[in-house]
Amino acid sequence: EDYKYTKAEGDIRLMTYNSFYCKSNGATQSFSDEHTKDFADVIKELSPDVIAIQELDSFCTHRSQRYLLEDIRKATGIDYRIFFGSAADYDGGRIGCGLMVKKTLEVKKAEIIPLPGDERRALIRVQLPRFTFLATHLDLNTLARKSSADIINKEAKAASQPVFLAGDLNDSPAWAADQSAFPTLQQAFTIVSETAGSLPGQPGTTIDYILLDTPHASNVTIKKAKVVKRLSIAGDQKDISTVSDHYPVFVDIQVK
Repeated sequence: EDYKYTKAEGDIRLMTYNSFYCKSNGATQSFSDEHTKDFADVIKELSPDVIAIQELDSFCTHRSQRYLLEDIRKATGIDYRIFFGSAADYDGGRIGCGLMVKKTLEVKKAEIIPLPGDERRALIRVQLPRFTFLATHLDLNTLARKSSADIINKEAKAASQPVFLAGDLNDSPAWAADQSAFPTLQQAFTIVSETAGSLPGQPGTTIDYILLDTPHASNVTIKKAKVVKRLSIAGDQKDISTVSDHYPVFVDIQVK
């Protein structure tokens, strides 16, 4: 393989990628511009039209008061519009999830919806002309994830167009029903992303997903779905397991 993952003309690429706060997953972990650039280089190469990003900080005292989502956007060199789902206080600043949308796509409406968790969570909802995109990072607490799933399902059921949910869900349909929010989520959604293991440190385990609301599934064609573990960057084929403790997950779609 060439590991370039070229997107076909007319397709829209949706992606989710946990940044691990851009401290790298290598031997030397630190909150540095270099590690932020490494993460952004993956995004630049894959060039998603819409991307959900998890584990972001904003103006935290011991992280140089950076605005990480904006730093990532700048480092990609892509003209994205950004949305930060500020969820919880941390070290004098805030932490949460984020969303970037290429400015070639019109955002008709955007809102941040609070979600429960031992660490407060957020759902970012953006309405585009032909579909709605939800981005989140669900809590480790099972009850909080199940409550969040109820909130997310209500958002999907109220929509008149296809709804995608993307993020680190900290959950799996392979888990026991009493430990998983998927029995609830799958009342409204279908998994459309590849489930080939999204964690470098836990081969075969997938907790990063892109889902599509089932009632509108016939209006969407999934052209390609991939968990990216190797990627051609600047002509070199790279194992990207050291960039983050998660792999990027994308789907290429066409909406009727």
